[in-house]
Amino acid sequence: MEFQQNGHGNLSRRRFLTLAASLAGTAVLASCAPAAPGTTGNAPAEAKTEISFAWWTGGEGANKLFEQSIDHFEEKYPNYTVNRISMPYAEFGTKLLTMYGSGNAPDAHGIPYGTVWSWAHKGVLMDLTSLVESDDSIDWEGMWPAVTGACYYQAKIVALPRESFGLRLYVYNKTIFDEAEVETLDKDMATDNWTWQVWREKAKALTKFSADGRREIMGANVGAGYWDLQVVMSSYGVPMFNEDLTHFNLDDPKVVGWLSMLPEMLNEDLSLGKPDETKEFDWGASGKQAISQSATWAIPNMRETWTDIDWDFVPAPKGDCCHSNFVGCDYHVVNGSDYAKKDAGWEMIKFINSPEEDLWWALNFFGAPFRKSNLDAWQSQLNNIVPKDGWQYMLDMTETATPWTPIPFQDELDTIHNNEIGQALSGERPVEEVVMSITTKVDKMIANFK
Repeated sequence: MEFQQNGHGNLSRRRFLTLAASLAGTAVLASCAPAAPGTTGNAPAEAKTEISFAWWTGGEGANKLFEQSIDHFEEKYPNYTVNRISMPYAEFGTKLLTMYGSGNAPDAHGIPYGTVWSWAHKGVLMDLTSLVESDDSIDWEGMWPAVTGACYYQAKIVALPRESFGLRLYVYNKTIFDEAEVETLDKDMATDNWTWQVWREKAKALTKFSADGRREIMGANVGAGYWDLQVVMSSYGVPMFNEDLTHFNLDDPKVVGWLSMLPEMLNEDLSLGKPDETKEFDWGASGKQAISQSATWAIPNMRETWTDIDWDFVPAPKGDCCHSNFVGCDYHVVNGSDYAKKDAGWEMIKFINSPEEDLWWALNFFGAPFRKSNLDAWQSQLNNIVPKDGWQYMLDMTETATPWTPIPFQDELDTIHNNEIGQALSGERPVEEVVMSITTKVDKMIANFK
């Protein structure tokens, strides 16, 4: 599906037709209405304020929700019309920062979780502190501290939470488990046995090849990026950084042990797919993957692509510490540039943050609402929408989720990490060598960061 991007001054087909219909309707009404005494009968229509808003696309199901949320705003505030700018997630950060550099960034936009401080550090985001503190509709204390804590940069509030409290999930295909006569993951949860080692063993037991060596069932998928490690490291009780934020703890022996397991799964167990197998084929939606690393925000897409699959989910496996998760909540910000329509941008992100929209997002994006007042309504309605046993774990996952470490150099760290970690997973280089290389470069980057 193609998503249309609309810059300032460019009308989408939808926007053009809307304006055309509006103008036509105004003309007809004007011709029929009696003229007031002393006038020509051409009273000016109430002016609309056009604002621009940008978000990233993450699958057709999720993108529909963003469109609907903007529809809700335009319905409640008919004096505003929104110029909608959407683009793939992989392009979002680069394109938005380019637009800031060119002086035509949107008035308000989404910002990925964990990168709020990086953008604030660049000086492009509006300081929302006084607006939040003076607006009675913003119940700051009634939101999860792990969510609102990520909205600050240098003691200033620079973002509002959006959509829902997203969480990492491990989704499993029950049909594959049944056919292989392997106990499903909810049984492991019930016996407190859902560990990373069990994850590895089950992935291997569920992997299947045909007689000619072609893969028929993939046991599992996994990532070892900086984002993925937020869950893994916490499950071993390892903080992402040392106390003074000068060292990236990727070289902790527990973390190195977990990383060392992945090339063994890929090259010895054969339970993980290689890049040429996973690049263009969706094993999960095709019903050919037993365990899928996923997240609550992927459920809208799964509802459209997994319709014939009997699936359920559990939390991420635990390490020697605990089950862990992270605050996968994205955020909304206002353009802090002089040319931006800041008042309109604030009205829009405040509306999406409102209690009604928070519950709507939580029931459609499936993470917990970030406003605690919505928890009861959310829990009572979940199984009516997607009847799954996995919802029983959601509150524990929410309450124990760890917030992101507020570092402004996260984008740079992510780039350094991703440039080399794949070489460790593939077996191209020893894990210890790659880890040492990454930590050395990241620590040097931290020391020199401006």
